[in-house]
Amino acid sequence: MRLDRQALEWLTRTPGLIEALFDGLPDVLFYIKDGEGRYLWANQTLIDRAGLQGLQAVVGKTADQLFPVTGSSTVAQDLELIRTGHPIRELLRLYRTFRGERYWCLSSKFPLLDGGRRIVGLAGLSRDLPRPNERHRSYHRLAKFLDYIDEGLDQPVRIADAAEHASVSIDTLGRLVFEVFQVTPKQLLMKKRIDKACQLLEETTMSITDVAAACGYADHSAFSRQFRAATQTTPAQYRSTQKAPAASRGG
Repeated sequence: MRLDRQALEWLTRTPGLIEALFDGLPDVLFYIKDGEGRYLWANQTLIDRAGLQGLQAVVGKTADQLFPVTGSSTVAQDLELIRTGHPIRELLRLYRTFRGERYWCLSSKFPLLDGGRRIVGLAGLSRDLPRPNERHRSYHRLAKFLDYIDEGLDQPVRIADAAEHASVSIDTLGRLVFEVFQVTPKQLLMKKRIDKACQLLEETTMSITDVAAACGYADHSAFSRQFRAATQTTPAQYRSTQKAPAASRGG
């Protein structure tokens, strides 16, 4: 749905309104970046998660500077979006704050255009996944499904089989999972696998191949690709950062 032109004018002509609205979202990181991937503006939640004091500490820096990772670069992803103009929608990601806290979020980024329709930057937001409400009426209907995937994290799991085990259709399963977890069943399964992998990498000396197998990945390379897509670092790099004071983080 497109915003009414008059409403858009009201928003932009009211001083500080847009900033105040986004600063009031405690579970959303919102930001605007220039054509080089440098922050032009960020809301208070992003500033707090980066452990900084005020917006001026953010402006002019890149995500890689604020949330350093040892794997693939957030800036590289930003520059690819600016080059192609292809938006990113609802990408499930795991990132770490300056304190080392882990947050799962759904990340979206969109190109910004100037008067000549040229891409000059991007705007994006990362929305924290809410904690599941175990009192939600749909949560109880998912009990068999959740048990099935939790018990089978070290095995290949087909969502169709999990739905059948829970005695619901795939469409119904998708609706129930989204109501409770705000993700798809496939995304929920991936999240659980990556969470388990992070725990094993942090707390054990298991080989990467054994960690992959313990998390249901028969293919080591497939595990590494999915782990890197979610965390922007490889399993080996993730493990190495746990020994350093400044753990791998993302933004």
